[in-house]
Amino acid sequence: MLPEDRDADIDALITKMAEPRIRWFHDPGQRAGRAVANSLGAKGKIAWDVYLFFDMDADWKNKRLAPQQWVHQLSASWADPTHLRYGDRLEPELRRLLGNLLGS
Repeated sequence: MLPEDRDADIDALITKMAEPRIRWFHDPGQRAGRAVANSLGAKGKIAWDVYLFFDMDADWKNKRLAPQQWVHQLSASWADPTHLRYGDRLEPELRRLLGNLLGS
């Protein structure tokens, strides 16, 4: 999202957050951000700092796939404030949502 975002930053995150089910990539054209915002009902907007949780059986061929649960750190007016988590509230919520999906 920022001009100074670089592939090297992604490499550092990958090392720090090693998890085989997470897919990391750099998208300077913001195509993913537009698709994510669209899946959340915000056509024409761009999403970033968004954490999306999909059912393990989600059909990824469906171009309108919406997340089962999600959390964001956006100040944008289009982003549902009930999903806003940041600071000390973010990590516990991410753990809770992941636990719900994994049944733990």
